[in-house]
Amino acid sequence: MGDRTFASRRPAKGEEELELPTLFIWVNGNSRLLARCWTKWTGEKIGDDFIYVVTKFRDVLDLEGDSRYHQWCSIKLRENLWFLEKPNVDFSGLTCPLPEDVHATGRFKSATYIERRRQRIINQTPELTEIEKEQIKQIYEERSRLNNDAGYILFHVDHKVPLSKGGLHHPSNLAILKASENIMKGARLMPR
Repeated sequence: MGDRTFASRRPAKGEEELELPTLFIWVNGNSRLLARCWTKWTGEKIGDDFIYVVTKFRDVLDLEGDSRYHQWCSIKLRENLWFLEKPNVDFSGLTCPLPEDVHATGRFKSATYIERRRQRIINQTPELTEIEKEQIKQIYEERSRLNNDAGYILFHVDHKVPLSKGGLHHPSNLAILKASENIMKGARLMPR
């Protein structure tokens, strides 16, 4: 209790004074530990991030290397983590480093990539018919349904011919692919 940490999001309107259940996942190689506690916004900022203080501490669990948990996980998965039952890990006597000691500027480099990708999708989307727009919508809805059923991001929508290789954002160039396969594929063309 009393340790300070930071997050990219400020509390929602009306939650500025509330103690909120908070999950932290520490990753070190294949090791993944889950800390469950309550935090409250201090009103402070560091760079573009918001400083929170741990007001109550619940426990630390060993996730045994399970890599499904990350910052983009679903509400369902976060609820599962909050109620997960596993043996506690003893962390008595240890404290978190100060936010000022571990805060890194430029943590949001991915935001630049996401914006560049969004622009590429806009630029590489041909004139679409209403039917083609609906097909694209259905592909993304099916991907979301599959991820919701899994409880985490298991599937991506893949551009068969990558955007970086001139592929179009068109239903004929889109497919649902396992996230692990899409990440391994990267921007390569796969043989058909």
